[in-house]
Amino acid sequence: MYTSGVWIAKKGHEDEFARLWQAAVDQLSLEFPGITFRLLRDVENPRRFVSIGGAWRNAEQIAAARALPSYQESMAALENVLESGDVGTFELTAEVS
Repeated sequence: MYTSGVWIAKKGHEDEFARLWQAAVDQLSLEFPGITFRLLRDVENPRRFVSIGGAWRNAEQIAAARALPSYQESMAALENVLESGDVGTFELTAEVS
């Protein structure tokens, strides 16, 4: 399973968003070793970011991560620099290497 988010940073807060996101996933990676987190920045719209986390073992592991006080505090801090954000949980449907 994978987690993903599409984020629009407030104008002038793009670097702060990336820094706060990095701090949030640094903490998560200590709690959940083996999960890879990536943050992608849109070349044409530098305020737009896409995050991907995975591969999670199951939905319960994702729920446990989202229930952590440190995760909830990190998300609250991110809200201060975001215009919008949308997160989701996904199952792998196809993969090509």
